This record gives sequence, C-alpha cells and structure tokens, in this order.
Amino acid sequence: MTPSEQSAAYFKKFEEKYNVNHCTGDFTPTLCELFGVPKPDVCGGTAIAEVVDQANHLFGGDGKCERALIFCPDAVGQVQYERHPEILTRVEKIAGFKVPSVTMMPSVTPVCFGTIFSGASPDVHGIQEYAKPVLAIETLFDVFAKAEKRVAILAINKCSIDTIFRMRNVDYFSFRSDQLVEDWTVRLMELDEYDFIVSYMTMYDHVSHKKGPWSPEATAELELSATRFERYCALADKLWADKNRVVTFIPDHGNHQVDADTGAHGKDIPDDMLVNHFYRLRGK
Repeated sequence: MTPSEQSAAYFKKFEEKYNVNHCTGDFTPTLCELFGVPKPDVCGGTAIAEVVDQANHLFGGDGKCERALIFCPDAVGQVQYERHPEILTRVEKIAGFKVPSVTMMPSVTPVCFGTIFSGASPDVHGIQEYAKPVLAIETLFDVFAKAEKRVAILAINKCSIDTIFRMRNVDYFSFRSDQLVEDWTVRLMELDEYDFIVSYMTMYDHVSHKKGPWSPEATAELELSATRFERYCALADKLWADKNRVVTFIPDHGNHQVDADTGAHGKDIPDDMLVNHFYRLRGK
C-alpha cells in the first residue's frame, strides 16, 4: 500500500464511522485542483467535487484560482454550529459552501493541521500526538512553492501552524496576538504580493480551554471568528475583484465541555471530531 492509499484508507474509516462524505484531508487536493497545482505525493484526500465544479463555472473554461485567503479558526466544530447557529450561519451565508467533515485522531491541533495542509493521514505525516516537529513529507506548501505560487503563513508565535510547516519556500509571519495576525492579513491582502495566504486564529480555542467553550468569553471569540471571515470576504471582493479567488473558513477540530469551567479536545467523539469547512468562490 502506498502512502496515499494508506491515507485514503484511514480517511474512509472515519468518514464511515461519522457518516460524512468528506474529511479534513480533502482540503489540500481541493485547493490544488482550484489552482491547477499537482497534489502532494502522499495525499490521500479527494478534491470536493461541488467546490471544483462551481469554480469551473465561475472561473470559466481553463481559468484557475489566482488568489486564496485561508482563514483557520482553531477549535470551531459542528457542535459550535449547532449551539450558536446565530453566529456560524453568518459564515455559511456568505461562504455558500458548507462541507461537513471529520477530522483526525487524536483531535489536537498539530495532528489535524498536519492533515489539512498535506492531505495525508497522521500515520503517514507522522504527528500522532500533541507535538510540533517540522513535517518531513510533501505538503501543500511544497507543491505551491514548486509551482511558483507566492505563499504567506500568518500565525501566533510557536503555534502548530507556525512550527510544523517550517523549512519551506514560503514567507512566515509570527505574531504575539490574534489582532496582529488580523492586521497583517489585511495588510498583505492590500499589498497583493501573495497568491495564497493562511491566517490563523487561536483565541477561541485558548479561551475554551480556560473558561469552557460556552462561556461568554469564548462565545465572544467565536463571534469574532465570524466577523473576521466577513471582513476578509469583503476585502477580497474589493482588493481582488480582478482575480479568480477563494476565501475559506477551515477549522482543525471541535471541542467539548469538561466541567463548569474548562473545555478540551482530543477524543474520538462527535464534539471533537466533526467540523464544517466553508468555501467562498468568486470569479473576476
């Protein structure tokens, strides 16, 4: 069995267990298809047909995506969508595509984002616990760099996204707060020097661990994730109006209430494993 076949078998097992058609490993092949870039050699995910078909319709003929803003709010799962539809249906409405998906085990950030940005299962990409080694496999960032796409990753200092994808031919922007990540995401969109921007948000996850996922403090951060997505979509329409483009809302996992004061994730349970990925496509 090849690594890609091994990944595909892993994905199928969890898709069947949770009765969904997609897993988070489908993100990388979908973006590769939109940009006309070969997927990583270990990728076992499948491009999401509805998203690709809509892109082909909007982009026209052989037209490909020219700009992408990938917004990654940590720990926003299906359970958050069910508990706070007044917040997350805002994301669904502006995006257009909601793709119910299952994430990876253990459902912790480096494991899950390792799969999201490679299309490889944890037993293939190598992160199978909460650890942050630099991935040795081929990832989305490698194939985009080979295709001469300009990529920027914006994240909190030493977080998983800031750490595990190092040593690639991309630009890394590391900050001490989500607000600085947002400010610089906007600045890079305005400069329009990158084809592909990844923008990470940590605070919903952070506050959920400290206060519980349904606390007022966590709910405020969840609402901020929707507000940021709305802002990025509006800016993409304004600044990239002459480009085929996609803006996505791509969480890594969900989370669950532990006791009155704290939350957690990492278990093979629906609250942790089920997420929604949202795609917003626009033609120039």
